[in-house]
Amino acid sequence: MMSGTFARYLRYTSWPIIAAMVTLMAWGVTAIHVSEQNDPSIAGFANKQMIFACVALVAFVAATLVSYPRLGQAAYALFALTLLLLVVVLFLPARGGARRWIFLGPIQAQPSEVAKLTYILMLAWYLRYRDNYRRLMGLIVPFVLTFVPLGLILIEPDLGTSLLFLPTLYLMLFAAGAKLRHLLGIVAVATAVVLLPVPVKLAASAPRPSLAYAVVSVGGQRYAISAASLAVMEPHQLSRIEGWLHQSNLRDTEKGYQLAQSKMILGAGRWIGGRDWSEGEIFFQMLPEDHTDFIFAVLGGQWGFLGCLGVLLLYGVIFLFGAEIAVITSDPFGRLLAVGVLALLFSQIVINVGMTMGLMPVTGMTLPMMSYGGSSLVVNGAALGLLVNVGQRRPINLGPKPFEYDDTE
Repeated sequence: MMSGTFARYLRYTSWPIIAAMVTLMAWGVTAIHVSEQNDPSIAGFANKQMIFACVALVAFVAATLVSYPRLGQAAYALFALTLLLLVVVLFLPARGGARRWIFLGPIQAQPSEVAKLTYILMLAWYLRYRDNYRRLMGLIVPFVLTFVPLGLILIEPDLGTSLLFLPTLYLMLFAAGAKLRHLLGIVAVATAVVLLPVPVKLAASAPRPSLAYAVVSVGGQRYAISAASLAVMEPHQLSRIEGWLHQSNLRDTEKGYQLAQSKMILGAGRWIGGRDWSEGEIFFQMLPEDHTDFIFAVLGGQWGFLGCLGVLLLYGVIFLFGAEIAVITSDPFGRLLAVGVLALLFSQIVINVGMTMGLMPVTGMTLPMMSYGGSSLVVNGAALGLLVNVGQRRPINLGPKPFEYDDTE
């Protein structure tokens, strides 16, 4: 019996996903080693990343051993526990101006990373047999469940992680059968609110804000008409947006320094890279956070365009076989869980690569399986374990296919 179960486990395991994941982790360790050769302050980080990768592989295997329906039964409890940790972390000492970590001796955990996974579990479990989200009012509960962890993570603050929740929500709702016109309508209203012009009083000698729509004078007082969203942003976030909008003049301002260095390093790699990192390349030393948020720039500078393309193809393998799992799986919870994991990874990759290339404003976003960081790596390993878990336990469909609705509803 045990041998039969093990044979089924091996037979239905998606080995291409595992191969792509392990290759990305190994390549990430190598890229971090490139960075540490040129930055003494991160010496030994590659060895630490190897340990994190081993722990991530253990998390991956563990996530495949327990059947995902059982995990679904505990989804609400796990999500509630994560919310509690997100509250607790706000009362702990700040590090680098943010409260994101819980320290347990030599180990530090980031609850916001775990929240991404428990959120997907919870939302998939909530949506699995409901159809009320086919109505506009039925979308209120999923959005509330999303904004609770999103808001707590923004308070830390951690803008990068918070950006992942809404794309994941939208893709899961769409996969569950929510009406596209409702989803697009919400986007349109949200965009209008974010860009809503509001007046901000300016000092008499203050220069014109570069992000203002206009500057007007009323009764001798100057006002900058700016987007409402800018009023709640931190100064460094505004600087990043300014640097992104004025990329033609990046090198003359500190606002776009990281982006300027990132684009320069990507271009320096050309087609195949080929630089000898043992000799030490000075431009790697000029890019802050090159082992975390800007690891893709290191890939481009060291292995060139073909290296970047190779990494994207490895991600493509995960998405291709992950999409196959989602399509073949007839269980509503399993399909939504697979879609949620793929949406989470896709959002991270698009934002990280986009900001590295100057297609998006710079924000704190790691590249899955490659950037330095234990919490991120372990959570991504567990997420892929859940994806493979769904593929290993595909139930036989004896009824109508889930999430198929008459468009006239």
